[in-house]
Amino acid sequence: MLAKVLTYIREHGLIQPGDRVIAAVSGGADSVALLRLLLELRPKLGIALAVAHFNHGIRGDEANADERFVRELTERFELELHCGSGDTPAFARAQKMSLETAARELRHRFFTELLPPGGDMKIATAHTRDDQAETVIMRVLRGAGLRGLAGIAPWQKEKSLVRPMLCVTRSEVEAWLNSLGQTWREDSTNRDLHHTRNRVRHELLPALRRDYNPAVDQTLADLAEIARAEEDYWSGQIGALAAP
Repeated sequence: MLAKVLTYIREHGLIQPGDRVIAAVSGGADSVALLRLLLELRPKLGIALAVAHFNHGIRGDEANADERFVRELTERFELELHCGSGDTPAFARAQKMSLETAARELRHRFFTELLPPGGDMKIATAHTRDDQAETVIMRVLRGAGLRGLAGIAPWQKEKSLVRPMLCVTRSEVEAWLNSLGQTWREDSTNRDLHHTRNRVRHELLPALRRDYNPAVDQTLADLAEIARAEEDYWSGQIGALAAP
């Protein structure tokens, strides 16, 4: 998995030598794998590494235990840790948005606060190919154009976000962590079927894999890549036409 992620980082130009990278670590399997991967690849990438953790104020003692787990992990590897918190349920009510959207908005605000002037710091998040498949499916169900079908981008330059794990699956992540003897935290809300993403994850995608296409995750990830390339091409063409 190390070689696969390193190749993906280099192919997409996500991280350059000398970059300062902050790994967003919730304590779940994906984010713990992200941290362990970046630690292993740090000499080859030539980066400085730190960790960020955001407590969304949703799961009470469970969330506090997640934060303690991340603190212990960063202390073990002698890394700098940035912690933030917010009252996501209150923010969601005030802004009239879903809990998932509110959590993402508060988390990204926290990430933005960590970024200094200049362009040498990046926030790395642990989105996997499974997340990509779920996102594309959700956008198809809601109705999406080309930009929506592009799904999760490997790099959001305007937010300094990079996603070096879009090339690996959740099952690969867990198998690799188990091979290291590395534990992680389980988020109980990931099983709550009131959330659309969880229904897609636990009901719809398993049915599609079983009854229609065992490789549907890769197919959806490929669709996202094609849509992104098309969007980038036409954006460039239109931008050239609009230039004075």
